[in-house]
Amino acid sequence: MSNVSAVSHAPRLLPLALVALVGAASTSAQAQPRQEEQERIRVARQLQESTVSVIAGPSSGSGFVTGDERWIVTNSHVIQPGRRTGVQVHFSSGTTRAAQVLLDSPSHDLAVLRVEGDVPARPLPLADSEQVSVGQNVLAFGSPFGLEGTLTQGIVSAIRDVPAGSRLGGGAVRRLIQTDAPINPGNSGGPLVRSDGEVIGVNTAILSRTGGSHGIGFAVPANHVRDLLVEVRRRSRDPVARADGPAPAEQPAYLGILGDDFRGAGVAGVRIQQVVPGSPADGAGLAGASDPPPPVVQRMGLPWTGHIIVAVDGRPTRSMTELQRTLGRHNPGDRAVITVLVGPDSRMSGEAVVTLGERPVEARVEPTPRRPRR
Repeated sequence: MSNVSAVSHAPRLLPLALVALVGAASTSAQAQPRQEEQERIRVARQLQESTVSVIAGPSSGSGFVTGDERWIVTNSHVIQPGRRTGVQVHFSSGTTRAAQVLLDSPSHDLAVLRVEGDVPARPLPLADSEQVSVGQNVLAFGSPFGLEGTLTQGIVSAIRDVPAGSRLGGGAVRRLIQTDAPINPGNSGGPLVRSDGEVIGVNTAILSRTGGSHGIGFAVPANHVRDLLVEVRRRSRDPVARADGPAPAEQPAYLGILGDDFRGAGVAGVRIQQVVPGSPADGAGLAGASDPPPPVVQRMGLPWTGHIIVAVDGRPTRSMTELQRTLGRHNPGDRAVITVLVGPDSRMSGEAVVTLGERPVEARVEPTPRRPRR
């Protein structure tokens, strides 16, 4: 009888076990949003501490503390109204201090500032913006319309080459981060961060048909910030370099191509899609995939890919970002030796000597408008 009794009771345990499993799964599902919310709150608190208001004359924008030196990064267009009257930085702690402009790079729409004394904020870490992916969650922080400590959320909508004829981002940055996170006047110079709080970009502009605040937001990639910080450190160590005029990024040399990243046959470079007529690239004989192939390529029967740039002055150039950085170290009038390959299997190589020019005047997309601080 005891055996029969044991068997008859066994099935009653199974529904209880199922209820327990369903309950555990439900608890886990509920816990995940709470964990994400708590992480977002943690990041918001850090951004609140490390994001500042930059006051330049009658206007204001945003900025953030970064680097071991605790310098402040903002937009070049944010500080321009205060270049004569002075720039001030207001921290969330309530402290306001005068700021010195260490580097101003209008071509990247970036500026690096320093304030005297202790900085009452922890630095925000910079992420590798080359690893940014379309679809990832992002947070934007700043002082839209003078409302300090404002957080908005969205996703990375695109990593976009600036359209031809546009000077969005100051003209030297092609790979801007496009986001649908709401960015409004006063957000300029503030950080765009991923979900863990690392900075992937600096909010710089709104592309709007109406000229108002409703439009598409763009941010300068964090890797450009990292490059400028390296330049400031170099100048601080070398007084001659500090007095030797603007940073190389101030007036970037102009090549005159539209291209994309190329990967194939063990080769990483920049494939030219189109050459701007009358540009330095055109004068040096470079050609894009949309151009007729050179006679020597036709004679060899090679598939025409457009010239693939793999090095500038012997320095490997593996992407459009690296090409832009390299050109940013040159000035108009400099000569550069560009190494190119032809064909998907890279059977033909050559060099072109290019005299780099000045970027032509282009129709400008206005950066984020500024509003007087109240």
